[in-house]
Amino acid sequence: MILQEDDLKLVSTAAEDPELSQLLQDYSILKNLTETRSYPQPMPSAVVFRIEAGGRLIGEVSLKGIRWYNRKAQIGIALAPEHQGQGYGERALRAIIRYGFMRMNLQRLEAEVIEYNQPAQKLFEKLGFVLEGRLRQAKYCEGKYYDVLCFGLLRAEYPPLKV
Repeated sequence: MILQEDDLKLVSTAAEDPELSQLLQDYSILKNLTETRSYPQPMPSAVVFRIEAGGRLIGEVSLKGIRWYNRKAQIGIALAPEHQGQGYGERALRAIIRYGFMRMNLQRLEAEVIEYNQPAQKLFEKLGFVLEGRLRQAKYCEGKYYDVLCFGLLRAEYPPLKV
Protein backbone atom coordinates (compact mmCIF):
# COMPACT_ATOMS: atom_id res chain seq x y z
CA MET A 1 0.00 0.00 0.00
CA ILE A 2 1.36 3.42 -0.95
CA LEU A 3 0.27 6.38 1.15
CA GLN A 4 -1.38 9.22 -0.70
CA GLU A 5 -1.34 12.91 0.26
CA ASP A 6 -4.92 12.61 1.63
CA ASP A 7 -3.77 9.82 3.94
CA LEU A 8 -0.98 12.03 5.24
CA LYS A 9 -3.39 14.84 6.07
CA LEU A 10 -5.70 12.47 7.91
CA VAL A 11 -2.97 10.94 10.05
CA SER A 12 -1.07 14.17 10.66
CA THR A 13 -4.21 15.68 12.26
CA ALA A 14 -4.81 12.62 14.43
CA ALA A 15 -3.43 14.32 17.54
CA GLU A 16 -6.33 16.78 17.33
CA ASP A 17 -8.91 13.98 17.01
CA PRO A 18 -9.29 11.83 20.17
CA GLU A 19 -10.69 8.82 18.28
CA LEU A 20 -7.88 8.78 15.75
CA SER A 21 -5.17 9.47 18.31
CA GLN A 22 -6.18 6.28 20.17
CA LEU A 23 -5.37 4.33 17.03
CA LEU A 24 -1.88 5.81 16.76
CA GLN A 25 0.17 4.27 19.54
CA ASP A 26 3.56 4.62 17.85
CA TYR A 27 5.15 8.05 17.39
CA SER A 28 7.36 6.59 14.67
CA ILE A 29 4.31 6.42 12.41
CA LEU A 30 4.09 10.21 12.44
CA LYS A 31 7.81 10.59 11.85
CA ASN A 32 7.63 8.20 8.93
CA LEU A 33 4.64 10.01 7.45
CA THR A 34 6.47 13.32 7.73
CA GLU A 35 9.36 11.77 5.85
CA THR A 36 7.00 10.33 3.25
CA ARG A 37 5.57 13.78 2.63
CA SER A 38 9.09 15.16 2.05
CA TYR A 39 10.16 12.19 -0.08
CA PRO A 40 7.16 10.80 -2.01
CA GLN A 41 9.15 7.92 -3.53
CA PRO A 42 9.62 4.91 -1.24
CA MET A 43 12.85 5.37 0.70
CA PRO A 44 14.60 2.52 2.51
CA SER A 45 14.80 2.58 6.29
CA ALA A 46 17.93 0.41 6.17
CA VAL A 47 20.65 -0.84 3.84
CA VAL A 48 22.69 -3.93 4.65
CA PHE A 49 25.74 -5.23 2.81
CA ARG A 50 27.34 -8.64 3.14
CA ILE A 51 31.00 -8.93 4.05
CA GLU A 52 32.57 -11.89 2.28
CA ALA A 53 36.00 -13.50 2.34
CA GLY A 54 36.87 -16.31 -0.02
CA GLY A 55 33.27 -16.43 -1.22
CA ARG A 56 31.98 -17.04 2.33
CA LEU A 57 29.76 -14.75 4.37
CA ILE A 58 31.75 -13.49 7.36
CA GLY A 59 29.58 -10.57 8.47
CA GLU A 60 27.50 -7.58 7.54
CA VAL A 61 27.72 -3.82 7.64
CA SER A 62 24.61 -1.66 7.74
CA LEU A 63 22.94 1.71 7.87
CA LYS A 64 19.71 1.31 9.84
CA GLY A 65 17.11 3.59 11.35
CA ILE A 66 17.56 5.93 8.42
CA ARG A 67 15.78 9.23 8.97
CA TRP A 68 15.51 10.92 5.60
CA TYR A 69 14.14 14.20 6.90
CA ASN A 70 17.20 14.64 9.16
CA ARG A 71 19.49 12.77 6.75
CA LYS A 72 21.01 10.52 9.41
CA ALA A 73 21.46 6.81 10.04
CA GLN A 74 22.78 4.36 12.61
CA ILE A 75 25.89 2.57 11.32
CA GLY A 76 26.66 -0.95 12.49
CA ILE A 77 28.88 -3.90 11.80
CA ALA A 78 28.87 -7.56 12.76
CA LEU A 79 31.88 -9.69 11.92
CA ALA A 80 32.66 -13.33 12.74
CA PRO A 81 35.19 -13.41 15.62
CA GLU A 82 37.77 -15.36 13.62
CA HIS A 83 37.86 -12.58 11.00
CA GLN A 84 38.16 -9.64 13.41
CA GLY A 85 41.38 -7.67 13.51
CA GLN A 86 42.27 -8.50 9.89
CA GLY A 87 41.08 -5.29 8.22
CA TYR A 88 37.74 -6.60 6.93
CA GLY A 89 35.75 -4.42 9.32
CA GLU A 90 37.67 -1.26 8.54
CA ARG A 91 37.32 -1.74 4.77
CA ALA A 92 33.61 -2.51 5.09
CA LEU A 93 32.98 0.51 7.31
CA ARG A 94 34.93 2.81 4.98
CA ALA A 95 32.81 1.56 2.07
CA ILE A 96 29.46 2.05 3.80
CA ILE A 97 30.49 5.47 5.16
CA ARG A 98 31.34 6.55 1.61
CA TYR A 99 28.06 5.04 0.38
CA GLY A 100 26.05 6.85 3.07
CA PHE A 101 27.57 10.25 2.42
CA MET A 102 28.18 10.12 -1.32
CA ARG A 103 25.31 7.96 -2.65
CA MET A 104 22.59 8.49 -0.05
CA ASN A 105 23.48 12.12 0.68
CA LEU A 106 23.29 11.61 4.44
CA GLN A 107 24.41 14.38 6.78
CA ARG A 108 25.23 12.33 9.87
CA LEU A 109 26.15 8.78 10.87
CA GLU A 110 25.81 7.51 14.42
CA ALA A 111 27.40 4.49 16.07
CA GLU A 112 26.71 2.91 19.45
CA VAL A 113 29.44 0.79 21.02
CA ILE A 114 29.27 -1.19 24.27
CA GLU A 115 31.89 0.11 26.70
CA TYR A 116 33.90 -3.13 26.81
CA ASN A 117 34.32 -3.29 23.02
CA GLN A 118 37.54 -1.28 22.86
CA PRO A 119 38.56 -2.51 19.39
CA ALA A 120 35.30 -1.09 17.96
CA GLN A 121 35.82 2.19 19.85
CA LYS A 122 39.31 2.54 18.39
CA LEU A 123 38.11 1.64 14.90
CA PHE A 124 35.31 4.23 14.87
CA GLU A 125 37.70 6.88 16.21
CA LYS A 126 40.25 5.92 13.53
CA LEU A 127 37.54 6.47 10.91
CA GLY A 128 36.86 9.98 12.21
CA PHE A 129 33.91 9.36 14.52
CA VAL A 130 33.77 11.60 17.59
CA LEU A 131 32.69 10.37 21.03
CA GLU A 132 29.56 12.43 21.74
CA GLY A 133 28.20 10.84 24.88
CA ARG A 134 27.61 7.89 27.14
CA LEU A 135 24.32 6.15 27.87
CA ARG A 136 24.81 4.81 31.37
CA GLN A 137 23.82 1.18 31.98
CA ALA A 138 21.90 1.11 28.70
CA LYS A 139 22.82 -2.45 27.63
CA TYR A 140 22.03 -5.59 29.62
CA CYS A 141 24.19 -8.58 28.76
CA GLU A 142 24.82 -11.81 30.67
CA GLY A 143 23.49 -10.55 33.99
CA LYS A 144 25.22 -7.17 33.96
CA TYR A 145 24.48 -3.66 32.73
CA TYR A 146 26.98 -1.83 30.55
CA ASP A 147 27.33 1.73 29.33
CA VAL A 148 26.87 2.45 25.64
CA LEU A 149 29.20 4.95 23.99
CA CYS A 150 27.68 7.19 21.31
CA PHE A 151 29.84 8.24 18.37
CA GLY A 152 28.97 10.56 15.49
CA LEU A 153 30.46 11.47 12.13
CA LEU A 154 29.27 14.46 10.11
CA ARG A 155 29.39 14.74 6.34
CA ALA A 156 31.72 17.76 6.60
CA GLU A 157 34.16 15.64 8.63
CA TYR A 158 34.34 12.91 6.02
CA PRO A 159 37.84 13.18 4.47
CA PRO A 160 36.93 13.18 0.73
CA LEU A 161 34.49 16.05 1.34
CA LYS A 162 36.86 18.29 3.31
CA VAL A 163 37.91 21.41 1.43
